[in-house]
Amino acid sequence: MALVTLQQISLAFGGRPLLDQVNLQIEAGERLCLLGRNGEGKSTLLRLINGEVEPDGGEIIRRKGLRYAMLEQEVAPGLAGTVYQVAAGGGAVDHLHLQKVLSRLDLPTEQDFAALSGGLKRRVLLARALANDPELLLLDEPTNHLDIAAITGLEEMLLAFRGALLFVTHDRQLVRRLATRIIELDRGRLTSWPGDYDLYLRRRDEMLAAESGEQARFDRKLAEEETWIRQGIKARRTRNQGRVEALSKMRRERAARREQSGRVKMQIQAGVPSGRLVAEAKDVAFAYDGQPVIRGLNTTIMRGDRVGIIGPNGVGKSTLLALLLGRLQPSTGTIRPGTNLEVCYFDQLREQLDPARSVAENLAEGRDTVIINGQSRHVLGYLKDFLFAPERARSPVAILSGGEKNRLLLARLFTRPCNVLVMDEPTNDLDVETLELLEELLLDFSGTLLLVSHDRAFLNNVVTSTLVFEGAGRVVEYAGGYD
Repeated sequence: MALVTLQQISLAFGGRPLLDQVNLQIEAGERLCLLGRNGEGKSTLLRLINGEVEPDGGEIIRRKGLRYAMLEQEVAPGLAGTVYQVAAGGGAVDHLHLQKVLSRLDLPTEQDFAALSGGLKRRVLLARALANDPELLLLDEPTNHLDIAAITGLEEMLLAFRGALLFVTHDRQLVRRLATRIIELDRGRLTSWPGDYDLYLRRRDEMLAAESGEQARFDRKLAEEETWIRQGIKARRTRNQGRVEALSKMRRERAARREQSGRVKMQIQAGVPSGRLVAEAKDVAFAYDGQPVIRGLNTTIMRGDRVGIIGPNGVGKSTLLALLLGRLQPSTGTIRPGTNLEVCYFDQLREQLDPARSVAENLAEGRDTVIINGQSRHVLGYLKDFLFAPERARSPVAILSGGEKNRLLLARLFTRPCNVLVMDEPTNDLDVETLELLEELLLDFSGTLLLVSHDRAFLNNVVTSTLVFEGAGRVVEYAGGYD
């Protein structure tokens, strides 16, 4: 018997259904990756399976006695105690098994949970999910806020996990390593794609091309029938009544069709060119309270370079950026800044967004227009390029999904001309299609890019060189991306 079966599940929060007659079976040992655009309902589907949300219609059948657990996308407020206490707080646990899990995740058992970094908190919550040795593990963006070492460790642990997995992620490398089946949520419907990620991409492109062709044929036929009905009296004869009824049915089908939402349309406003040199560091060292963060750094960044910065959480990547941009002075050594630098900074912590104000207000500070490459654009029209419908643009930021918040930050960032683009973890929560478009945009950017990221595929596809923290403050430069 399947672990979980979804039969004809429907759910709507006003408007069109988020889930429309969805069917799914999860078998023992499967590793399913759930893909879909931001806002399609992926997290909601996980919460339905986890029993947190009830469907409007249909039935969820769980195997009797099934042990299941979920790792949420965000850390819930109010969790307190030591790491061990929070990890064990999900109910009665096998304490010997829990100790093994904490050890495998390299967690400090007696440390105060509230004092941990975002990445460590997520690892504690993963331990909490694993504490009861679940047969089904639900993971919502498990790599968010994890560094590369933690992500690769998570991969190995999940590959060794004996239960079934259903996970949502934007990390394409994680999908390639883990998934035995892809399921996709698109316009309220769920489709299943056995096999690996690259096979899914090929087959999905073929399906969308076939769907587009079928819709074009339907629309041509509908246009012909509309022309015929306007001819008047002949259409009202009894012998043509069947054709009139068929036209009415076609009209209803066309009205009910859910179009795939458009692609994000992003463009970076290029500022005036910077000087040829952007930054040159010679034997740079920096310390906090006598503790070395960076030492012996030598690098030269030229206009047009795309530099990745890789290192564990808390190692000093933001400090390195501040040094290179001249916002911090080195303890020893010299940094020669370039000239005519116009810097735009993407903030992964989203501190720039006011959750109480609307999407449009966060973008334009109450103005109706923004200037993009010298042209005036209405705020709602510009936000539509980033897939915010007018009613969504008027909604408070507090109700947005993580991916929508990141899209809004990108929209805001790209209203400013720049020749140096600094991006600190820009990929969190973005859907894969938006990620790939952002990659194309950065490859076409004529200025200089400084990119902090734990997304291995993104680094491989975008950067020309990497600065890697290798321990004890040592930063080493390599040509190319992560691989």
